[in-house]
Formats: sequence, C-alpha cells, structure tokens
Amino acid sequence: MKKLWLTLMILSAVLAGCMKKEENTSPATSEKNDKIVVEDAYGKHDFEGPQQKVVALEWSLAEELLAVGVQPTGVADIENFNKWVTIDATLADDVVDVGQRTEPNIEEIAKLQPDVILGMKGRHEKVKAELEKIAPVLLYDSATPEAQKDLYAHMINTLTQNATLVGKQQEAKEAIAKLEARITTAKDKLKDVDLPTKNFVFTQAFSVNEAPTFRIFTPNAIVSHVLEGMGLTNRIQDQADASGLVETNVEGLSAYQDALLIYTVQEDDPLFKNLANNQAWNNFDFVKKEALYDAGAGVWTFGSVLSMETLVDQVEKALVQ
Repeated sequence: MKKLWLTLMILSAVLAGCMKKEENTSPATSEKNDKIVVEDAYGKHDFEGPQQKVVALEWSLAEELLAVGVQPTGVADIENFNKWVTIDATLADDVVDVGQRTEPNIEEIAKLQPDVILGMKGRHEKVKAELEKIAPVLLYDSATPEAQKDLYAHMINTLTQNATLVGKQQEAKEAIAKLEARITTAKDKLKDVDLPTKNFVFTQAFSVNEAPTFRIFTPNAIVSHVLEGMGLTNRIQDQADASGLVETNVEGLSAYQDALLIYTVQEDDPLFKNLANNQAWNNFDFVKKEALYDAGAGVWTFGSVLSMETLVDQVEKALVQ
C-alpha cells in the first residue's frame, strides 16, 4: 500500500512539472511560429516569425532595415553606400560586402547563410533563381504603373513590408511619423523666408566626360513629394520613368530658369568648373539672380526615410540663409 501511495505521489509530481514546463514554453513556441506575411512584386510570402539574417542588394532596402533598428547581415557595395548615403545611422563593421548592386556575389551571399535576401526586380530578377537556392528572395518593383504614380508611397510600402519581415512594424510607423513631422517643421520655417519664388527644380548633377549632366526630378519622385511637403512647388510637371526623373544637359534647363535650382553634387565632381565658361548657363535667370541652392553632397535621392530626413535638413539649411 505504501509503495502504491509513493508511486502515485511521484507520478503526480512528474505530471505537474510537465504541465508547468508546457505553460512556460508555449508562449515562446507560439511567438516563434507566428506567421508573417510579406508582399513583393511576385505576390505574398509566408515566413515563420521575424527573420534574423537579412541580405540587402539595394541601398534603399539596407537603409530601411537601419531605419527600424536592424543591421543587415550583408549589403551590396558598402564602400559606395558610405560615400553616397548620408543618414543618421551607420552600417556595423561586421556587415559583409556582397559585391555590386548590379552583380551581387552569389558565393559571398551563400557563405552568410541568410534567412532572406532583399532586392529590386529590375536589377536582380536575372539572378533570382540562383539566389533562391540560398534563401527566400523578396524583390520589389518600382517600375509598375502604380508605383510610378507616387514613388514616395511605394517607398513607404517597401519600408512597411521590410519592417514586418523583421518584426519591427512599430519602429517603421515611428520612422515614418518622424519624417513627416520633420517635413512639417521645415514647412513652417520656410513660410517666413523671403525666396525669389516657391517654384523649384531639384537636380542631382554630375559631369560625364566634362559635360555637365542634370538629373531633374519630376512630381512622382520621392524628392518632389518631400519638397512639396515643405511648401515648395515642383516647376516640372512631366511624369517620368520608374526613377521619377529625366536627364538633360545645360540647354535642357532653359525652360525652368524662373525657378529655384536646388542641387546635389558630389564634392569631387568638377561640374561648376565645367560650367564656368558656359554662356547658356551664365545667362540663366537662376544663375544671374543667385537662386542656386546647394543641398550638399550627401543626399541619396533614391533612398528611404532616413535619406529624406537628410534632404529636409540640407534643403532647409540652404534656403534659410
């Protein structure tokens, strides 16, 4: 009888311990197995919980991870990312360079054993099959008619998708709200600035074989959305391709010389040296009236929310003199 009683006591203790262990572990198991749904150019994809190791083959996608507090495992062309993308966040020293954006290094990516790989359809569709042998691949497409109507909205969407992928939805909402609040603050500040006009042309300018070249941004561009949010008006009303810009030479600017010319030029580019003796350039109204405004060399015009914060800061600084 004593043996039976002892056996029952031991069995009860074991069962109680198992129940307690199940209670302690089930929330974590449930959290780990919660499905995450992310949509890219090819449709919806299911993931088992937030993804940890993410490789970004495009700078804007790497920036979006940084914006929500996540360091990518690998990024394409880190050297030029650091040169062109000036934002209030930095890539960690242990982030691995995985080749060029146009030609990612498949072997280096495979060594990282990522959970997921991010890219752009226009650039990376040709290597999608190879990349899928390593990990799931998400490719976004800014060239669709819907995206081209409003590239700012498309940028917000990719940020939201990537934040969902890594379990940082709230951080994405905060990053978007921070940018929009900054735009509003700049708008309030520019109300009191005496500018020649509120019409603008924004250009990313550079030299090609000493020939001045201007990328000018159209109303569907992310840059245009931000500057118009600051109370300015884009002088250009044409819609452009997926990048939200048209490329032109000096003569092509003649139609917009009554506007403010806001520009970003790399510090080592001889653009203004090449323009010094250009008669057409020197006769433009925005040159003669000194309506030229330097937004600095570090504005990545194809970036995400952090790059747009840099844009707001730099344009505000240039206009408030």
